[in-house]
Amino acid sequence: YHELLARCIVYRIVSICIVIRDCIEPTLQTAEESGTISRISLEESITSYEKDLIQDALKTTRGNRRKAARLLGSTERVINYKVKKYGIDCRRFRK
Repeated sequence: YHELLARCIVYRIVSICIVIRDCIEPTLQTAEESGTISRISLEESITSYEKDLIQDALKTTRGNRRKAARLLGSTERVINYKVKKYGIDCRRFRK
């Protein structure tokens, strides 16, 4: 009887461990385990994120670089530089 009870307990513990492992939030898993290994460099990621932020600000301000700069806590000069660097066409946000 004790051996059967011990087997049941072990079975339940293993089952619980499997459920817990499968339910761990992806943010707590390694990139390899979650299949989210980045294939681009940190510099490329930052550039892409910065470009997206600028474009979002320009959408919000309908292409107004001065307002976009204020929205981003930057200067118009920096925004103008980044717009040119990333080849962003501000006219397309004016509609």
